[in-house]
Amino acid sequence: MGADAQRVCRPAACAALAVAVCSLVLLLQACFETARSPPPGPPAAATRLSSPEALRPFLAALAGIDRRQARHPLRILQIGDSHSANDSFSGRLRERFQGRFGAAGRGWLPAGVPYKYYRPHLVNVSETGWRHFKPSDHAGVALGLDAVVAESQPPDSSMAIESSEPAGFDRFAVEYLTRPNGSAFTVQIDGAAPVRVATAAAETAIKRFDLPLDHPARRVELRAAAQPAVDLLGWTVERRHTPGIVYENHGTIGATIDLLGQMTPQAVAFELSERQPALIIVAFGTNEGFDDGLDLDRYAARFQADVAALQRRAPGAAILVLGPPDGNRHAKDCAPVASCRPNGDAGADDCRWHEPPKLAGVRSVQRRLARQHGWAHWDWFAAMGGACSIDRMAVADPPLAMPDHVHLRTPGYETVADTFFADLMAEYDRWQAQARGS
Repeated sequence: MGADAQRVCRPAACAALAVAVCSLVLLLQACFETARSPPPGPPAAATRLSSPEALRPFLAALAGIDRRQARHPLRILQIGDSHSANDSFSGRLRERFQGRFGAAGRGWLPAGVPYKYYRPHLVNVSETGWRHFKPSDHAGVALGLDAVVAESQPPDSSMAIESSEPAGFDRFAVEYLTRPNGSAFTVQIDGAAPVRVATAAAETAIKRFDLPLDHPARRVELRAAAQPAVDLLGWTVERRHTPGIVYENHGTIGATIDLLGQMTPQAVAFELSERQPALIIVAFGTNEGFDDGLDLDRYAARFQADVAALQRRAPGAAILVLGPPDGNRHAKDCAPVASCRPNGDAGADDCRWHEPPKLAGVRSVQRRLARQHGWAHWDWFAAMGGACSIDRMAVADPPLAMPDHVHLRTPGYETVADTFFADLMAEYDRWQAQARGS
């Protein structure tokens, strides 16, 4: 899926709408499509971003960049399901943040190619001879924020990461597991002499090999040729002393909030301690909302406990809960009819697109817990246009959502990301104005 050019609000397209409505809807409504495309839905609420006071530490860190007081990158982590694994939404936010505050590199990613169709922005990744373990594999290995471990399959295991940024990177690091009698792997930067990294230790532990460079580099290749296997958790290419943004997406296909509880606490604490994120965006809920057997009370307890545990491990980070977008389904074994039922109580045999009955409850739980625990919350559902908005996006010309009525196409993700970024920057401007007035 290729990225379309950014759509902007054109006066001719907005003339038929009230001025107040157009100012609220921004990019996702009729303003972001040309006159030949129907608007994707009704106006979103003006209160998409709630509990914005939770973002004050993050906004202060952004101001430090604006005032040229920052000396190191400011890091944003997005953790979630397939909407986060697909780098279209996060990639657009990375582009917008880095365009506004400066670019400090790609940041941490899972080592190698963790799943089919893996397409991270700003880097090209390849591998040969690695096996990837996820929580569902019950392999007993440590899992960090990416919830996947790459294990070498000698005798010919190699992986490479190449930056597509003109500035390249001046820092490479890789996380790995030590073990008794562990073998070594090598790190080669831009064809220079390989550096050997030993993994043997008295006990299993998470370690990080950090390689600062005195010049910009473009490509890193790792090789593991001996037994026992080498286990890698993640790697990064970034610029150490650039006062800009590193925006990382850590997404797992099919994940629910339970994923946070399946991560190894020591691994998550180790990673967050090194990365010191200024903002953590928690983006789960779609898969829970499609589970008709979901107990919302138990879900609320899990969500509260898992996000609170994440916050404890990153006490300096602001937390923002990203509510799940609109999602539709229809009855099995029937072709969907060309209409969408706007409420979630459709019968099991309803062939119209409709929202699963638990999805609205999941949104409500997340919004309520964010308010109670001092987390910011952004309403993706409202930003899309509310009920049946994904159906309208799927039939738009050109289409903005996938036929499954769950995932967006690249232009759709980018449009929502533009709205999210605009809301965050509006809050940043308000915060700055208040700070100047105090």
